[in-house]
Amino acid sequence: MNRKKIAVISGKGGVGKTSLVASLASIAHKDKDVSLIILDCDVDAPNLALILPPNSKEDVLTQDTYTTKKARFLEEKCVQCKQCYDEHYCEFNALNWDESNNIPIIDYLACEGCGACRVLCPEDAFEIKPVKSGEIITYEAEIGFPLIYGKTKLGSTTSGLLVSEVKERSTELKEFKGANLILIDGPPGIGCPVIATVSGLDYIIAITEPTPSGLHDLSRAIEMVNHFNIPFGIVINKADLKSASQKQLNKYIKNSSYEILGRINFDLSIPKAMSYAETVVDYAPESVASQAINKIYTKLMHILSEL
Repeated sequence: MNRKKIAVISGKGGVGKTSLVASLASIAHKDKDVSLIILDCDVDAPNLALILPPNSKEDVLTQDTYTTKKARFLEEKCVQCKQCYDEHYCEFNALNWDESNNIPIIDYLACEGCGACRVLCPEDAFEIKPVKSGEIITYEAEIGFPLIYGKTKLGSTTSGLLVSEVKERSTELKEFKGANLILIDGPPGIGCPVIATVSGLDYIIAITEPTPSGLHDLSRAIEMVNHFNIPFGIVINKADLKSASQKQLNKYIKNSSYEILGRINFDLSIPKAMSYAETVVDYAPESVASQAINKIYTKLMHILSEL
């Protein structure tokens, strides 16, 4: 199989995306035909590493990223005219005034790095500088494959760029040349991080559940995927859930003719496995959920071989 890049996404969080990725990675570990690299691109709340920990803590590599820009006040240039505050230079309300010292104060979290203060200040008392926006963590997981994930710093607003850097980092690994499968745990929603995640992929798994919000957000995620013209399949978690939304979801899929990659029935083995920070396919290999995920993996490999 030539190298294939796939991601598991969801319109909303909490529908089993990370659990599915971790289980697929564990199954791939046992597949002699697969050489895998795993990415966690849910950079605002990465937790794949909790289920797929490093083989050795000493080998964990952390790299700072600087994809966010913020304003910096240059006190030596300020003439204390208060023009920046009185004339409301900042549309994001990131500029306040320190009455005791008679100088402006920048609210780091509110600053968007737009540069308006730098342009408007007649004394050039502001500059825009790149600041640390997050980290990229790389290590070999216990299952034997490299795992890379990004972690956004509080207040940073460029998580889409961090996702792109995580993907780029994977190409720098020594294992990349021999890897034939890049498996990505994508972020929820349809915003910039998701768009950065799906860009350049060969296949997408959209996971959902038969609830009103699950169906609503699935349709939005698929609309985004169709915009990029990327083939995809749907996985329904808690597929046997008895609810009015079950009929609505089945009707939606029937009318759209979208491919169902698999159905995972409600199984308490999944939360139990999570409580032990294990994949369900390792914690309870004979469970209903594990059998369903193994079938999903088999079908996925068949699809990827024909792409």
